[in-house]
Amino acid sequence: METNDDFASIQARHFMQCWGRQKDYQPIPVEKTEGCWIHTTDKRKIFDLRSAHECINLGFNHPQVIDAIRSQLDTVIYVTDDFATEPTAALSQRLATLTPGSPNKRVYFCNSGAAAVEAAVKAARMYKYCETFKSPKITLDAAAQYPYPYKIISRYKSWHGTTSGASSVSGDPRRWFQEPFTVPGVVFGPEANAFRSPFDDSPNPVQANLDYLDYIIENEGGNSKVAAMLIEPIVGSNGIIPPPKDYLLGLRTLCDRWGILLIADETMTGMGRTGEVLAIDHYGIEPDIIIMGKAIGAYCPLAATIFSEKISACFDDNLFGHGQSHSGHALACAAGLASLDVLQAPDFLPEVRKQASYLEQQLRNLAANHSAVGDTRGLGLFWTMELVTDHESKKPLRRTTEKYEKTIVSDLASYLLEKKNVYVPSDKFGIWVVPPLIVTREEIDFFVNGIDEALTHFGL
Repeated sequence: METNDDFASIQARHFMQCWGRQKDYQPIPVEKTEGCWIHTTDKRKIFDLRSAHECINLGFNHPQVIDAIRSQLDTVIYVTDDFATEPTAALSQRLATLTPGSPNKRVYFCNSGAAAVEAAVKAARMYKYCETFKSPKITLDAAAQYPYPYKIISRYKSWHGTTSGASSVSGDPRRWFQEPFTVPGVVFGPEANAFRSPFDDSPNPVQANLDYLDYIIENEGGNSKVAAMLIEPIVGSNGIIPPPKDYLLGLRTLCDRWGILLIADETMTGMGRTGEVLAIDHYGIEPDIIIMGKAIGAYCPLAATIFSEKISACFDDNLFGHGQSHSGHALACAAGLASLDVLQAPDFLPEVRKQASYLEQQLRNLAANHSAVGDTRGLGLFWTMELVTDHESKKPLRRTTEKYEKTIVSDLASYLLEKKNVYVPSDKFGIWVVPPLIVTREEIDFFVNGIDEALTHFGL
């Protein structure tokens, strides 16, 4: 094998890059990582403002997590779930306890957020099937006669993963790559976006949004056809959109009224990203199913689907018809436990919230000096700056249909990486500001100044 920097050219020739044109693939050779920084073989030091696909909330090479992984390597790395391991048992119990509601939950482990979404959707449908046929009832309502609740209501501004089922329940443009072979039984509704609400002409846009979702549920067959509603508590890839006040509580009430399940996908927003362990902790709701991924395993692929006591009980006597080879992987669970130990230390999240407050202040100060920044929004250390041509029309500098086209948004990302040593994704609809949770005030100043200079350079 070639050595030194040549490993980057080998990877460029033989590795299939995600969501990219392979002829354009030019990976940057990395020598080491530490904290919030990527060190390249040509001695550049790059700040990772996307936290490695939002997977390293604790930064690179956190010693407590690394020690836990090393220790677990000497005992049990992996056995099938016919056997029990201490970290798998402990992490299952930990997640069942720290999530809202009864601690009598069950947790399914897998390797990615998309796989966890697959498990959630399948379990929701299986649960509604069991609920429907456990007590058969005679009805003249045609909608209730066949077959059983199976539809999933998702939202247009959502991304739940790239597997067949997960992309099918995603509104993101990446779903279009799979059409017309998306999985049937999915209906999309609007997200709750205070900046771009389709209900702006209503005196109460939040209630109008909920009323429209109620309309969708009824016209899709009510609880005779709809199994669940799937949401990101805070929309992630499609714009980091925190919901307006009372929206999630209203959504929980709507689902309860119809007797359908609420699934919260915390793949991006979990593990302290918003200043709480989970984003739903800000809103006081209890979903029926919670999905965690990305940062939960730190440096090991790990995701979890957490089923409430109500859902779990369904599978006491009914087969849970789902599984993956590495479910409950002991090494990954040990990393997950260590990550939670760091996250739940008494001073950790208060410090995150302190830095988050400073970040918000700096971003808002910056936005005030740049006319192209239409909206600055986020929660905790999860922020975006949406870019527009002008404030009155709110016309975006990158439309939904332009996700993978070269626009000034991708030019900004390139400039930040090449000139300011700040790495942000180039396929978003604005500037992605998602630093590791261990970020310092000095590091915030560093990348905010970089963003300021980039916007100035492009006359924005």
